[in-house]
Amino acid sequence: MIQIITHPTRLPEETLYWQQLLDEGADSILLRKPGWSAADYEQLLQEANSSCYSQLMIAGQPALCKKYGLQGIHFSESAGSLLRTEDIYTYQQQGWLLSTSVHTTAALQTAGTHWDQQLLAPIFDSISKPGHNSPFSENFRLSKGDYQGRVLALGGIDENTAIKARNMHFDGIALLGAIWQQPATAISRFRHIRDLWNNTVHLS
Repeated sequence: MIQIITHPTRLPEETLYWQQLLDEGADSILLRKPGWSAADYEQLLQEANSSCYSQLMIAGQPALCKKYGLQGIHFSESAGSLLRTEDIYTYQQQGWLLSTSVHTTAALQTAGTHWDQQLLAPIFDSISKPGHNSPFSENFRLSKGDYQGRVLALGGIDENTAIKARNMHFDGIALLGAIWQQPATAISRFRHIRDLWNNTVHLS
């Protein structure tokens, strides 16, 4: 499982990159633009090919998720903790995947069963946020406890760390800085990371 998280700001021809990344084997794209309004998100969605909507998750915009038939909704750790039971039920009735971010294994293991996916970060020192260093050692091994959903490694995932994340027993990886630091090489870098992830087995 490989998810791409969008660059936090608008990029030229960004939606064309989305389509290429999905065509190359990305499983989903998380549309997350901190500070953006619903109107900003909608403008970008209208620029995208509708064929990619079913593989797009969006950060905290349920009305747009419904309008465009998106895959699901992502919530920050703080926003996720404020979700009401009736909202969760409504979203689940829509068939949406529900995703959140966590930053400790304790938060991961005490999360509600309604989360289909959790992003644990930063597993390695962040590429997109210099100085945002990982508290996890390379000997870390993921234990999900009773949690039945998918856990993706986020933070510092690139050609050098994808195999390490796999050996830590993550279900997948989420890519941000490795893809968008140099958009011109986004597709070739994705292919390399994809091949590393798909051709590696757990070593421990």
